[in-house]
Amino acid sequence: MPLPSKAGPRPGFTLIELLVVIAIIAVLIALLLPAVQQAREAARRSQCANNLKQLGLAMHNYESSSRCFPPGSIGPMNGNSSFAAPWADPSVGTCCPWGHFSWSAIILPFVDGANVYNTIDFTVPAYTFSIIENGAQRGPAGDPKNKVAANSQPPVFVCPSAPRVQPVTQHKDYGINGGTGTCCPERSQAGMTGIGFVNSCIRIGDIIDGTSNTLMFAELAHTTNHSWIDRNTGANPFLWVHHPSQGYVDATPQDIPDNHSYNNRAAESHHTGGVQTVMADGHLKFISDNVDVNVYIAIFTRSGGEVIGDY
Repeated sequence: MPLPSKAGPRPGFTLIELLVVIAIIAVLIALLLPAVQQAREAARRSQCANNLKQLGLAMHNYESSSRCFPPGSIGPMNGNSSFAAPWADPSVGTCCPWGHFSWSAIILPFVDGANVYNTIDFTVPAYTFSIIENGAQRGPAGDPKNKVAANSQPPVFVCPSAPRVQPVTQHKDYGINGGTGTCCPERSQAGMTGIGFVNSCIRIGDIIDGTSNTLMFAELAHTTNHSWIDRNTGANPFLWVHHPSQGYVDATPQDIPDNHSYNNRAAESHHTGGVQTVMADGHLKFISDNVDVNVYIAIFTRSGGEVIGDY
């Protein structure tokens, strides 16, 4: 006959103890989550900076073979602010292009995008799936021959910090320096002060202010409002350019990063505190939202003669 056990009841956790443990875990998670988010954003920001670096290298590789930097956009034109069908915007007349090709199409062979480049027919307009302009949808638009290319954007054109409102394969998050606000780099060559404009061919020797002092690319999140295109509708198609100057960033007092008007061509970033850029010599530069207006405008001119200090 077994002897009776002398062991008492097994101790357990009381309800209060369980609640305390749960509360401690919740506090630890609350403390850890911001650190995790910061680490993820740091990785996304680093990838975005690397994209800009690759774009800068592509521009210089193009310049080495062509003896000038790629144009900001290309396509047929009769002269400044003069375009003929099917290359003229039907909503505003002959003043503006309709389906010119952005710089992003031109540098594809230099960013591991040769296969996409080879599918593009540059003799007909580019293609875009969406143009939400003044609240109305004008897309899809362009020539279907370029539809496959328009849906095949390489990842180097996408900042991972920019939340997507359009498919990642169709809208980019960077813009070329179009100058200091003289309207408009996609339709005229007159008075353009930047690195790229319609059918431009800017040589390194044309950058009299110095390549280290002159902007090449800045972030242009596709979520921005960008001259007639509402915020969070998709303002920067991969290939397509028409009168809102897609793919271009300009500088005027109203176009300081993240602080601009409705009809603008300003840089915009989803990183805290400013925008990432790459200068014409290829070095990366983070520009604060609090940058001096005059300094900011000065880096958009290639031969303005401004003296630029630290910023």
